[in-house]
Amino acid sequence: MTRRSTVTSVQIAREAGVAQSTVSRVLNGGSVAPETRRRVLEVVAKYDFQPSQAARSLVGDRSGLIGVVIRDLTNPFYPVMVKAMERVLHEQGLRLSLVTDVMTAEEGLALLRREGVDGVVFTSALRDEPLAHRMVGHGIPVVLCHRTLEDFPADQVEADNRTAGRLAAEHLLGLGHRRIAMVCGLAGASTAEQRGRAFYERVRAHGDVTLAEVEGGYDYATAYGAVRALLAGAEPPTALFCHNDIMAYAALNAAAAAGVSVPRELSVVGCDDVPLSAWERIDLTTVRQPLERIAQVGVELLLDRLEHPDLPHRHEVLPVEFVERSTTAPA
Repeated sequence: MTRRSTVTSVQIAREAGVAQSTVSRVLNGGSVAPETRRRVLEVVAKYDFQPSQAARSLVGDRSGLIGVVIRDLTNPFYPVMVKAMERVLHEQGLRLSLVTDVMTAEEGLALLRREGVDGVVFTSALRDEPLAHRMVGHGIPVVLCHRTLEDFPADQVEADNRTAGRLAAEHLLGLGHRRIAMVCGLAGASTAEQRGRAFYERVRAHGDVTLAEVEGGYDYATAYGAVRALLAGAEPPTALFCHNDIMAYAALNAAAAAGVSVPRELSVVGCDDVPLSAWERIDLTTVRQPLERIAQVGVELLLDRLEHPDLPHRHEVLPVEFVERSTTAPA
């Protein structure tokens, strides 16, 4: 089969009777008269023209590539966010480059610099996050999305994690639970610190409550082991607040393995409300974060920063909602 010859934007412009810059504006969503746009797109469709991303970056200052750094793709939380980000980027004619925790900070930095990303969205930053600080040091625009860092020189967006912790505490206290445990998220993560502090303060303000805290690390296996140990104790808790839904799933399975009935003997509250949590066999009581909206705002903040680099840094906090399902009941 003979390989089809490559058509250039110069040829597209010549056949459409426009300047090459007009072709570029049409392909990048710029302002062009409707009739001119129609004429250019007809020629583009005729040749199935796909502009080279490398050629675009030579013409302008941008690669059209946005880096997204996440922690763990096995957590259903992250695919929801990545898909929402990809949708926004696709609408803008941009592409996504994904970096996970398989890479070290040095490897991630090398990859993102090699690919020439225009900016980076971090969804899993920790206190003293090395990669985020290195990116900023190289002058690459950064947005912190979902997790935030105090005094970090970047735009940031997160859910109202303090309200999430308070709502979980008020629900369990309102059900009469007085032996409560909290399965905590990853040390150094703003989400864990904010949810945990608010939950702790609200429970302690009640007075006559026993509160235990165990490390779950936002990890299924770690949380499972921690909950099994709690349930084997002399006075096991009657209620758990888990800092994310994955750890809540671990708690449900740990309870089943220990012969503890949920919710009759143990109430479980998660946090996130990923789609899995609404499935009938799980039906998890949880605090809903606006996952897709957080992701969308994160990308929008970054794109706005690319257009207006001198804007003051912004910090958006989005509302949460308590969702009561079948994993909680009166003590």
